[in-house]
Amino acid sequence: MLRIVLVLLGCLLAGPAVVAYSLNQEVGDQESYTQAVTPVVDDPEVRAEIADRVTDGITSKVGLPAPGVQLVAIAVRKFVASGAFRTVWADGNRAAQPQVLALLRGEPSTLRIDGDTVMLDLGAVTDRLKADLVASHVPFAQSLPDVDASVALFSRPAVRFAVPGFAVFQGLVVALPVAAVVFVVVGLVFFRRRRVTVVVTGVGLAVVMLLVLGYQWIARGELVGSSGSPRLAGAFYDALTGPMDVLLWTVFGVGVVLAIGGVVGRGLGGRRPGTAGA
Repeated sequence: MLRIVLVLLGCLLAGPAVVAYSLNQEVGDQESYTQAVTPVVDDPEVRAEIADRVTDGITSKVGLPAPGVQLVAIAVRKFVASGAFRTVWADGNRAAQPQVLALLRGEPSTLRIDGDTVMLDLGAVTDRLKADLVASHVPFAQSLPDVDASVALFSRPAVRFAVPGFAVFQGLVVALPVAAVVFVVVGLVFFRRRRVTVVVTGVGLAVVMLLVLGYQWIARGELVGSSGSPRLAGAFYDALTGPMDVLLWTVFGVGVVLAIGGVVGRGLGGRRPGTAGA
């Protein structure tokens, strides 16, 4: 019975261990974070959503006729589709990473919060837009106000729901994987009836990984559903949790292989010599 308790405890710790390791790698390191979220704006639907938010932010500051709003929208979409905006996006996210980390840890953060919504500041983009509009001979171009463009990402309650206890996970990023491995290895190596233990380990790992994946799916829905920019929020979440998904499915596969191998090995080991031809 002790061996079963040990391997089950190891399996239960394996889920938080994967989460802690993956999130620390993707969110805890500034360059890894920036590299993960920069390709988000390669998605045309995400770019369109960002362009709509930036356009709204500009046109809400100055009264323009409908044709003027349309010209601004065209200029914003052109800029958002450019390589220059990709650089602005990467720089904005690199600068925001320490504050995102502070928010997840529950520490004071200088991230812009509107109501309960976390905003990502992209900096002043109107200079570039003005230049494009002036080049297109748009009369009102010089009268556009200086606007620090920002887009809504997540609601704070949804972030807390998606990543509960991030500070604890980060503090145990080494201890959790080590403890999980030690419990499983001790349960497998130092007790008899190893085939049964292997089956229990495999099933335990598979079930725990599926539970974590299920929680992720629910958390993603909460984040996207509460965001003012759902396409952006979903792409952002997927970019940061993609490596974790791969690791979770990998461990799930290992668990399935162990369970099947243990069952097959037990069946073969249980056959008595001489019974094959009976």
